[in-house]
Amino acid sequence: MNEQTNGLYVSFNHPICYPFQRFYIPTSRQLKRIESTTRSPVYSHFGESIAGASTIRGYGFQQRFIQESKDRVDKNMVFYFAGIASNRWLGFRLEFLGNLIVFAAAIFAVVTPDNTGGLVGLSVAYALQVTGTLNFLVRTTSDVETNVVSVERVREYTEEPTEAEWRVENKRPPANWPDRGNVRFNNYTTRYREGLDLVLKGISCDIVGGERV
Repeated sequence: MNEQTNGLYVSFNHPICYPFQRFYIPTSRQLKRIESTTRSPVYSHFGESIAGASTIRGYGFQQRFIQESKDRVDKNMVFYFAGIASNRWLGFRLEFLGNLIVFAAAIFAVVTPDNTGGLVGLSVAYALQVTGTLNFLVRTTSDVETNVVSVERVREYTEEPTEAEWRVENKRPPANWPDRGNVRFNNYTTRYREGLDLVLKGISCDIVGGERV
C-alpha cells in the first residue's frame, strides 16, 4: 500500500508543481540578469568616488555623488527585492500544494479499508518526506537555471573587444620624439568608457613647454 501511495504522490505532485516552475524560472532568470546588470554601476561608482575623493571634496560635490550612489543602489534594490518576492511566490505555492497533497493522502489512507493506525501514520509520514523532496528538487532545478545568468555574464566579458596593444612596432614615433613639450587640444572630448556620458566636451587649448598646468 505504501509503495502504491508513494507512487501516487510522485505522479501527482510533480505535474502540479511543474506549471509553477515553468512560470517562475523565466521571471526569476530575467530579474537576476537585470539585478546583476544594475549592480555593476554601484561598484564602479563607489570605486570612482573613492579614487577621486580629494577632487570631489575640493569642488564641493559630495552631496551630488552621495545622491548618485543612492540612486544607483535604489535601482539595484528594486530588482533584488523583486527577485526575493518571486522566490517567496514559488515557495508559498509549493508549500500550499504540498500540504494539500499530504491532506489528500491522509484522507485516502483513512477511507481505505483494512488500514491500521500505524500504517496510516507511516503513509502520511512518507507523504511528507516525498513532498519535501520533490519541492527541494523543484527549487534546486529552478536555482540552477536562474544562476546560469552568472555564466552568461562571464561569457559577455569574454566576448568584450580587447584593448589595443601598449606598443605597436610599425606605428612607433621616432626615438627623439617629442623634441618639444608643446601639447595642443583641439575640440577634445572623452568618456570613461563606451556608453557613458562625456566627461570632457569640446576642450581646446595650447600648453607650451615648461608651462605649469
